[in-house]
Amino acid sequence: MTGPRPTPADVVLIAVLALVIGGLYARFWAPTAAAPTHALVKVGDAEPLRIPLHVDDRLVVTGRLGDSELEVSRGRIRFLRSPCRHKVCIRSGWLHDAHDATACLPNRVSVSMAASDPRYDGISQ
Repeated sequence: MTGPRPTPADVVLIAVLALVIGGLYARFWAPTAAAPTHALVKVGDAEPLRIPLHVDDRLVVTGRLGDSELEVSRGRIRFLRSPCRHKVCIRSGWLHDAHDATACLPNRVSVSMAASDPRYDGISQ
């Protein structure tokens, strides 16, 4: 047993809605954010450190378990060393796109990419 077949008007309505929803996605939600200009490094409950991405550098931050070493190179950032057991933060590799993020949860250190002109509000970041 089959249900009623869609009419030509149903097909047109579905196509128009798909185009409108696709356009809204591309305009407001697609990952077309501005290129990242800095990284935010948060250690515990402290205010995030703002690390510029245009200067190649290495920095050490001290978390709950000890020192985590971060490397900035060619507009990217990554964990080089961390005292955690499973090293998930290191295996995350380079962060290079806007809103990329990783963390060393046992050491309470997180890193996220940010742009000077973010397209999203504070709630959606």
